[in-house]
Amino acid sequence: MQIQRSKHTSGFTVLPNAILQHRKLSLTARGLLVLLLSLPEVTDATVKELTEGVDEGQKRVTNAMKELQAEGYVICTRVQNERGHWSTHVQVFDLPQFAEPEAETPKPGRPKRRLVGINPFGEKNQVKNPPTPKVPEVPAEVGQDQGAGEDAPQSNKEIGRAAAVLSRLGSAVPSLTLLANDVMTLAPLAAEWLERGVSELQLRNELVEGLPATIKSPRALLADRLTRKMPAVPVKAEPLAECPECNNYLPRGQKTGICGQCAGVAAAPAGAPAEVGQTSESASLLAAIRMRREAGTVKGSRRGFTTVTA
Repeated sequence: MQIQRSKHTSGFTVLPNAILQHRKLSLTARGLLVLLLSLPEVTDATVKELTEGVDEGQKRVTNAMKELQAEGYVICTRVQNERGHWSTHVQVFDLPQFAEPEAETPKPGRPKRRLVGINPFGEKNQVKNPPTPKVPEVPAEVGQDQGAGEDAPQSNKEIGRAAAVLSRLGSAVPSLTLLANDVMTLAPLAAEWLERGVSELQLRNELVEGLPATIKSPRALLADRLTRKMPAVPVKAEPLAECPECNNYLPRGQKTGICGQCAGVAAAPAGAPAEVGQTSESASLLAAIRMRREAGTVKGSRRGFTTVTA
């Protein structure tokens, strides 16, 4: 086979060999593409008008257009003018182009069926909805009457105060918002704090300080803190014993015997009773200092006491 080429100066079209040698395109599609590329850049003629009367027939031309669109040489776009009329805008390229897929236009009619119960994203994430942690059980003795009936109003009062503190946590920290049932479940634990001498402000601060970034169950978190940080039971001071001789209080820790005044170890001035809040031992010491100051053997100063020697 011998190919003869002539030199053209006008009326010719330059085409890449990839078009004419494209194996996936039929000869009809290649010829149609060459015909379209030979037209001016802008033309009002439609493909149907350009292919009327050809021997291949309209059906073969339509199939050829589909081949060109599939290979990216022809892109057809539906456009709408200002009057609402639709038309097809055809773009022809000498190199394959791949346009972005058009968004599906909703059409009137019955909606498509949707399978209920199937997650489109695959298996359901079990971590998203974890089971609620078990709340520590409240001791039976907390919030219950321990003795006579007169203790019950005080216990109910502490539970009411504790419930009020718990219900107000959500206003300060939204992630600690509790349901009514959760408040009543945790109230006896919080009331135990109040009964042990903790103020409402201290209780609130202990519950809201140092919170984690994510709180999955506020009830479980608060129950853990109320149980783990429970303050110790305050130790009540034993009453001081009295001296059998003068009926004054004995020093702390001494339960029997007589006081130092009656034993002659310490003396207290007559008619000078101990001040409120002072023990007999401290009162005796202050009385001895006063006596030595009156005698002139001790002088007081801002820095302390100085002993004067004759």
